[in-house]
This record gives sequence, structure tokens and C-alpha cells, in this order.
Amino acid sequence: RIPHNSGQATSLIERQLAVYRERNVELRQRLSNLLENARRNDNLFSKTKRLVLSLINAKNWIEVEAALDDSLRQDFHVDHWSLIYFTDQQLESPLRSISDKNKQRDIHRLFKGHRAFCGQLTNEAMDLLLDEQHSSAESIAAAQIRNGQQTGVISVASDDPKFYRSSMDTLFLDYISDVLGLILPNLPQN
Repeated sequence: RIPHNSGQATSLIERQLAVYRERNVELRQRLSNLLENARRNDNLFSKTKRLVLSLINAKNWIEVEAALDDSLRQDFHVDHWSLIYFTDQQLESPLRSISDKNKQRDIHRLFKGHRAFCGQLTNEAMDLLLDEQHSSAESIAAAQIRNGQQTGVISVASDDPKFYRSSMDTLFLDYISDVLGLILPNLPQN
């Protein structure tokens, strides 16, 4: 506190001190938010790393599905998830394949030229990306699996309509889809 006798008027020095105190509080809040965000990202990175290592160690598609299911449900606590692969070969359940070129095009259109997206979709679009039984999903994040071209889609969904928002970043989901794009074509499908 710096006393500055200025009578009835507010001193310029006192006003500047008040402004500096407000800025100090604001900067501390911003720093706190950055540190919290860094902690969340570090936690996400650790979970993603465990998943990627499990995917790399998978010897077939069933092991890929098991690694995804364990990680997405236990580590990431997603309500619903789906892996769709575009192939003419029929995959064994719980794996999903789509050979119909029209359905593949419809899925591709959902991305509107983007690699991934988050947010809410129509019920028909949700049904296209998720199994029919997942009708309780209200918001979704999806990323294209590519290996030179779009070869599939990985989607995670929540029953909370505000959980996946269009303003969210999809960096970690993109990374997982990149890993899937590299390993899936080299694995036996049974």
C-alpha cells in the first residue's frame, strides 16, 4: 500500500496500482488454467500411449478390438465407440465392415472435408457411425482412418449432448486413427 494524499480525487498512482492488481489476479488465473490444461493433456497423453502400445502389440483384428474396448471404456470412460473399416471382406463381430460404396460416401460426407469432427449429429448419422443399439448417444467425436485414402472411421460417443463439442480439439483421436491406419492393413482379419 502506497499512501498518496490527493484529497477527494482518486490519485493516478492509486488507480494504476488497482489496475496492476487486477492484471496480476487475471494473469495468475490464466497461469492456473494453463497448468490445469497441461495436467489434463499429460494425462491424456499417458492413456493414449498405453493404447498405442497395446495396438502395436496386437496380432490380429480381434486383439485390436479388445485393446480399443479396454482402453476407451476403462481409461477414457467413453459411453460408446465404434471402429468401421471399409472393405469387401466380411469381418467377424464385434468388428464392423462396410463394403457398400454409397454408405462409405455418406460417412465421408459427414466429415465435410475435415480429418475429424466433434459435436452432435442427426440420429441417422449417429446410426451410420455407431451400432443401432447405441441410440442413447447424444454427442460424438470421429476421425477418419487413412492409409493413403479413407479406409475407415473410429468414433467415440457420449450420452451427454454437451460432452463432445465442435470447439474441441481432436489431436489425440487423430493420433489413434493414424496408428490404426498404419497397423490395420498389415494384420490378419481373423
